[in-house]
Amino acid sequence: MIIGIGTDLVEKKKLQKIYEKYPKRFSEKILSDCEKNIFSKLSSKKKVDFLCSSFSAKEAYVKALGTGFRGIYPPDITISRDRLGKPNISTKKLNHNKFHLSITNTESYTLSFVVIEK
Repeated sequence: MIIGIGTDLVEKKKLQKIYEKYPKRFSEKILSDCEKNIFSKLSSKKKVDFLCSSFSAKEAYVKALGTGFRGIYPPDITISRDRLGKPNISTKKLNHNKFHLSITNTESYTLSFVVIEK
């Protein structure tokens, strides 16, 4: 049974401007500890893509929950990839039976789509 669907679209130039203005503070507000470890090893270009993917996926997730960021915040959610590159969501705050996450990146935008099943 589907309990929620969420989507989010991020304009990369807008996010890049925020990151350039507040690099440490912005990444601290968005990334989980696990994501920060990966992020620190990336080149500048890949850092923006990583932030866009992470932020977009987390926004889509909380939209699928129907709560927004109330009681759960971006650093509480980890976006990871399996060995084949499939994105996954994990959080210790909430427990659902199944998540489906899709992330797509273009030169200008990142789009994420989440379905939560019970």
